Amino acid sequence: MSKFVISLIHLFFCCILFGCSNNYGKSISDVESSIKLLGVSVRRLSSMDEVPVDSYIAGKTVRFGTHSVDGILKGLSDARYLNTLQIIYSSMGLYPKGILQSDLDVVNVGGQIQTEREQFTSGFFQPNSQDIYLFPLVADALSIDRDSDVRHTFHHEFSSILMRKYQFDMIGFMAHNGTDFEYWFDQAKILYSSHDGYYADSELLKQGLLTYYSQTSPENDFNTYAEIAFSEPKIMSGYCSSYKRIEHKYEQVKAFYLKISADFQRVRCGFTSEYTEALRYAE
Repeated sequence: MSKFVISLIHLFFCCILFGCSNNYGKSISDVESSIKLLGVSVRRLSSMDEVPVDSYIAGKTVRFGTHSVDGILKGLSDARYLNTLQIIYSSMGLYPKGILQSDLDVVNVGGQIQTEREQFTSGFFQPNSQDIYLFPLVADALSIDRDSDVRHTFHHEFSSILMRKYQFDMIGFMAHNGTDFEYWFDQAKILYSSHDGYYADSELLKQGLLTYYSQTSPENDFNTYAEIAFSEPKIMSGYCSSYKRIEHKYEQVKAFYLKISADFQRVRCGFTSEYTEALRYAE
């Protein structure tokens, strides 16, 4: 084969790749612009240096969401980043625009933090700010549904910002738990606990807990109510119907969101009108 033909073939494939890259670039730009119109910025992370400093240990930098001084961030492909943006945008559609504008500044999107513990961190929020961080590649490491994980994590982390800003009654929330239940107050313990799946077993559900992760702290317990009410309203509805403690805790969470904004409309399980049809069967 002549060098001329080889060059033509090479040029052909470069054009295809360049065209695909351009298509992703245009789509990414469009979704980022749509998110910006909601009053929120989105940033694609390429290294741990873009994560704010939390503290220093022996002169070495420790960053938010980690317990290591040598974390490395695995990046996202254009296709995966675009997919994540689309999920973020659809998730934002469940909130009144005024809440997004006033209570959420930046959604930072990385791939996965490459340390022994943080490789399982799907996201976190930055204290004393209105920024959240999402790491979609963790879903692959855990072999769970990637779209669902991003959606759950977005609502989970945003709820922590709202909980602090609008002073959620955590004492009243905890009062609905079973009397023989105690939180671990140790997030790392979930990595070594023995359980199957994400949602709690019947014994924990009777105590008022939705997931195994809910055991780690009162805040994570509250977070899981918010994430499931927004992401999985049918599951939330079923739990409310079957477990009184869950129903009482859910009603308190719903009242909290409605106090923040009347635009979080009153439906059976979930806070927005988008859920009305999905939950009609439960009325």
